[in-house]
Amino acid sequence: MQKYKPSCKEEQDFLRDYNPNQFPPVAVTVDAVIFGIEKDNTDNYRKLDEQSLKVLLVKRDSYPYKDCYSLPGGFVLAGETFEDSLQRTLKNKTGLTNVYSEQLYTFGEVDRDPRMRVISCAYISLLDTRKAKIKDATWVDVNHIKELKMAFDHENIIEEAIRRMRGKINYTDIVFHMMPEEFTMSELQQVYEKILGEKLLAPAFRRTISEKLEDTGKMTGNAGHRPSRLFRYVKSKK
Repeated sequence: MQKYKPSCKEEQDFLRDYNPNQFPPVAVTVDAVIFGIEKDNTDNYRKLDEQSLKVLLVKRDSYPYKDCYSLPGGFVLAGETFEDSLQRTLKNKTGLTNVYSEQLYTFGEVDRDPRMRVISCAYISLLDTRKAKIKDATWVDVNHIKELKMAFDHENIIEEAIRRMRGKINYTDIVFHMMPEEFTMSELQQVYEKILGEKLLAPAFRRTISEKLEDTGKMTGNAGHRPSRLFRYVKSKK
C-alpha cells in the first residue's frame, strides 16, 4: 500500500494543522485465540487416550486483572501492522514464532478495558501442540474456561472463536493444523467431535473425510487394543 500524498498545498496545510487531540484517545490491541488438541493419557491400557480441545492462556502479572488468565495479546505500537504486532506479542509472551493466524473479529465494547477505550482485533490459530514450543503460557481445556478468573472480555472472545471454528471445520481444512503428520481415523474423528461438541457416525465421517486423507500403509503399535491404520492429510483431489 502506497503512502498517501496530499493532492495540493491546501490539503497539506489542513493535515499540518490537524489536531487529533480533539477526539478521545483510543488504543488498539491484538489478542490471539490459539487452539490445540492434547491427549489425556489414561491408565487403562485397553482404552484409547481421550483428546481434549484446549486454548492457550497466559496469567497476568500486573493490573488490571492481576493473577487472572487472559489470551496472549498486547498493544499495537506505532508503525506496526496488526500482523506485526501479533507475531511480536506471541513471541514475547508464549515463545511461538511464525504462527499462521487469521482475523476473527474486532471487539469494541466501550467498557471492555478499565484503563481506557481499547479496541481489540482478535485472531484465531490452530496448532499441533506436540510441535509447539511454549513458554510462560498454559494449555487449558475449553470446557474449564468458566471455572477460571478471566480478564477483560476474553471468555467471550474464546466463545466467538469456537463458533467460528465450528462454522469452518466442515468446508475448510483448518483442523489439520492441529493434527500430527500421521494419525488414525478414530483420532481425527474424535478431534472433529471435540470441536463440534457432538458425536459423529463413523461410516458417514469416513465418507466425507476420505478425499482429504492418504493411507500411509502403516499401522499403530499400541498394546492392549487392535492396531489401526495410519493416515496423513493431503489436499483435496477436487
